[in-house]
Amino acid sequence: MRVPRRWKQEKATTNKVECSANTGSGSDFPWAIIHVEGNGQGSPSESSYAVDDARSLAERRPRRLNHHLPARRIASRRSPDTSSLLSCTLRFFGTLPNAFRLSHQYYSSCLPTHDPEEVTTLENLTLAHSDQESRDLGMPTCAIQDGGEDSDAFRPYPNKSSFLLGDWFWNGGLQKSQKSFKELLRIISNTESSAEDADGSIPFEGAGWKKTTVNIKIPIHNRADNPGIHDYLTADLYHRPLVSVIQEKLANERHDELFHYQPYELLWNRGQSETPIRVHGELYTSEAFIQAHRELQESPPEPGCNLERVVVALMFWSDSTHLTSFGNSKLWPCYMFFGNESKYRRCKPSCRLCSHVAYFNHLPDSFKDFATRQFSGKGPSTDFMAHCHRELFHAQWDILLDDEFVEACKHGIVIRCCDGIESRFYPQIFTYSADYPEKALLATIRNLGGCPCPRCLIPKSRIQNIGLSRDMKQRQTLARVDDDARQSKVAISRSLIYERGYGVRSNAVETLLKEHSLVPTSNAFSEKLRSLGFNLFVMLVVDLMHEFELGVWKALFTHLIRILSAAGAGNALLHELDRRYRLTPTFGRDTIRKFASNASEMKRMAARDFEDLLQCAIPVFEALLPEPHNKDVLTLLFTCAQWHALAKLRMHTDETLDLLDNVTVKFGKQLRHFQKHTCIPFKTQELRQEAERRQRRQSRSLVSNGEATMSTHQTARRSKTFNLQTYKLHALGDYSTSIRNFGTTDSYSTEPGELEHRTSKARYHRTDRKEFVKQIASIKWREAHIHRIRDKQWSPSAAIEEEVATLPEAHFHIRKSQNYPENIPLFLQRHLGDPAVRDFLPKLQRFLLPKIKEILTRENDLVTGVTPACSDLEGRVLIKADRMYRHCLMRLNYTTYDVRRAQDVINPSTSHCNIMLLADSDSSAAGEHPYLYARVLGIYHVNATYIGPGMIDYRSHRIDFLWVRWYQYVDRCSSQHASLDRVYFPPMAEPEAFGFVDPDDILRCCHIIPRFTQGLQHLDGKGISHCAQDKMDWRCYYINRFVDRDMFVRYHWGLGVGHAYAHSHKDPDANATADVGDLEVLQEEEEEDSDQHCGISSSDGEASDSDSGTDSDVCDEAQHTNYDDDEYNILDYEN
Repeated sequence: MRVPRRWKQEKATTNKVECSANTGSGSDFPWAIIHVEGNGQGSPSESSYAVDDARSLAERRPRRLNHHLPARRIASRRSPDTSSLLSCTLRFFGTLPNAFRLSHQYYSSCLPTHDPEEVTTLENLTLAHSDQESRDLGMPTCAIQDGGEDSDAFRPYPNKSSFLLGDWFWNGGLQKSQKSFKELLRIISNTESSAEDADGSIPFEGAGWKKTTVNIKIPIHNRADNPGIHDYLTADLYHRPLVSVIQEKLANERHDELFHYQPYELLWNRGQSETPIRVHGELYTSEAFIQAHRELQESPPEPGCNLERVVVALMFWSDSTHLTSFGNSKLWPCYMFFGNESKYRRCKPSCRLCSHVAYFNHLPDSFKDFATRQFSGKGPSTDFMAHCHRELFHAQWDILLDDEFVEACKHGIVIRCCDGIESRFYPQIFTYSADYPEKALLATIRNLGGCPCPRCLIPKSRIQNIGLSRDMKQRQTLARVDDDARQSKVAISRSLIYERGYGVRSNAVETLLKEHSLVPTSNAFSEKLRSLGFNLFVMLVVDLMHEFELGVWKALFTHLIRILSAAGAGNALLHELDRRYRLTPTFGRDTIRKFASNASEMKRMAARDFEDLLQCAIPVFEALLPEPHNKDVLTLLFTCAQWHALAKLRMHTDETLDLLDNVTVKFGKQLRHFQKHTCIPFKTQELRQEAERRQRRQSRSLVSNGEATMSTHQTARRSKTFNLQTYKLHALGDYSTSIRNFGTTDSYSTEPGELEHRTSKARYHRTDRKEFVKQIASIKWREAHIHRIRDKQWSPSAAIEEEVATLPEAHFHIRKSQNYPENIPLFLQRHLGDPAVRDFLPKLQRFLLPKIKEILTRENDLVTGVTPACSDLEGRVLIKADRMYRHCLMRLNYTTYDVRRAQDVINPSTSHCNIMLLADSDSSAAGEHPYLYARVLGIYHVNATYIGPGMIDYRSHRIDFLWVRWYQYVDRCSSQHASLDRVYFPPMAEPEAFGFVDPDDILRCCHIIPRFTQGLQHLDGKGISHCAQDKMDWRCYYINRFVDRDMFVRYHWGLGVGHAYAHSHKDPDANATADVGDLEVLQEEEEEDSDQHCGISSSDGEASDSDSGTDSDVCDEAQHTNYDDDEYNILDYEN
């Protein structure tokens, strides 16, 4: 019988420790571990520890290990010790490790005075579902405190009734529903309301925003009719002063309590005897934040000021967006987040942590008319328009980076916080997230020039060398720096253009700027902040969504479609690929959604759709191409999915970052091998949709030029090759460095900015579509002010209770109802002859006996006796009324690798019916797979009574269980073999083909995809078991380890911080994470030239082996012997 590991330690962690609300700190103030001495040199993690044992064990016990967390008031910060601020001695303050062996280490001259995690609860660590977030963004669910009505509390609204009406209209959603209408009736029918309360006025029109006219100087070269410098007034810039946004943030009590005043290193001690390793995640635990904090604390304080000095981390997003599906209305918002707040809250629109600070302007359409007049009727060149666009963009940033903000960066701003204590805050810009065209604007470099990267000077001809050791070194040695040499080149070029009348792309200007792809534009960030040591190129962080999901992976997937189109007769291979994607089961609430009918056409696909295509690509592409191309493609897809999973982790350690570096080396090598050895044999052409898009662009160009029709060669499909010389591929080499400096990529991805566009588009529909920028700014401020009033008047006890299915601290939840009873004898009689119910009752009794004895032992403090022999079991467990009760769903809470609480839903009637469990510890130690897999056939509970020796009474006890059908392994795979694990259903005649599982033993749901090349088990579509529903079973399945990041980390044993079960047990596959080593990299460099496209030798192509013929034969042999029809044809069973 299959025995899943009971993993008592893990169960304790699940039910108690994993419910800890603290993700890092192991104790409250006073600090448990203090290392005094230090001069700011070296990493705090290298320091020694001295444990303060003066306290009692009760005092030293971390309070966050409690099962339930009481509600806490906002902890008031203690006033800092001003004398210590003047001291040059710096100290490291550390905390005791928590249940996950995570600890904080602070770098400060005094004790931290503010700990946001004091108010963190388990609900804050629970990953919110989309429906809950939509409720938060819809109708208000909080109630206003009762009591005397204070008109000042609702200002600028004159009274409570006016405020409630305004709240209903502005924050109740754009499209009013029946629920919204009922809320309006409730407000109007309130006995405290009257018609006179609503005076009809609209308060705070346009408040909080400034309007500034933007003036740029237009250089017209000497050969034009009107040479010289011309002033041009563009549209007004609507913006908010950055200092006022910071002051407003810290004045908000609900935001201030979760605002991190001091950064810290997050350390993880995986084993009791191991050295703690660095954990990377939040910006306030990153090296960049800690370094900025150190430099601030080590710098001289302001004269006569002894206040605590705090770094305010600013993170910017900007991107232009269309406001309508049809039309030309566009908005270019600039968003600002604070890195002192958790990224898990920043990414939730319901938390409202995004500050809109500006709405940038494009050059108006009338500008072309203006330029045409200056150039004697000739239209302005593309280079001239691009230069003016850059000038306008940086002129607007010059307004945002005003003198007040620069002064705050130099000397700080004193703010009295919500707890009444004053501190001096120093704003610093850490990251700026944008797509590549906007990165080029910010860095003032040429879009896709000779040195296209905004962070380094590696030429375009070397981009394909990603992963080579010299490429990684050149990223450091050729890093862009805002030094005097760059400043001098830009200044001279501007002098030539604006003083001597040269063109923006004249030879003299090109000689100065072309080498490093510079442009003759004065950078606002450089002009305002360079004197403070700010390097503008560092803030331009990587962008996983645009650079990989919509960049490298989309390009690779598109070219694979071209290869399939060229390799097959007609579109047969593409039809097969579409069919396989359609047959791929969904997973989770929205992790893997149902694929479109024709995935190969890529119609209306977003980044998340391409992500799903990658995560399920290996079973779909298998055997579509002949060998050896099939093997190369599957290996490349495995490495591509592995790189994507690592780059998108929300919690990294130094070990996982080393793994990311190795996978980057492997990925670059395989891409070059793919280009030379896989792409060359196929004559690939544009896809039909690509050719149509190109022809539409050319048609528009011909119409604008006065031509009528396109020539024949323009309408024909052109040849298309796989291109490695792209900036997006080059950017993949910067991810490890970016994560080490600024935290994980989800903290500064462009996804939050794209998500925030929804609010801007929703506000657009409330405007008159004319001066919509001004109106959107007004609506934004109005909504934010209403939310602040609600927050001050919010009563937690009066909040409307939402129906909650289960508490996050519970490992699983099955409803208590008994609405669907099944009489066991009748159930067995009804399914007589079904192989799934063979020995059903004896197996159930054997399963129930230890469970009920465990319950009795726990309730009565009894000593557990010896379990009776199997032949004696039938009379020892009595099932009340011979009934088991069926349930449709089971909700399973589990702890993720990044110490969050997530939930899976098990539904036996859908594809979400596969589960994974820990294998027996003995088998894991022997090198077998660490997990067991099963398909859930039913969710039940029984009321059972123990009537054996030592019986206490006849009380029945509820026992939940799952009836499952076990999967069996075909072979053992790991990441080193670049192949997914494979399983199949053993013959139903085997006694252990079916069984029962305790819900407590389940880790989580898993994603199992058919191995389409093996075909269906029953070709006639008729199975042999009605209970097992096997008519659509496949001969073999793949376990999808890439379905989400938590699943991926579970297959890298011991690397997940939140996977406590893997910390104390030996890795069953110690070499599973071994990847390309330095020796192989050196060998590859000897074979490749740095500036040319060179292939990998055939021996290198064999370095990462995938599905061997032996493995495939094992799978085929196992499946050919799995014919249950032959075993049970004598039963004369009809489906």
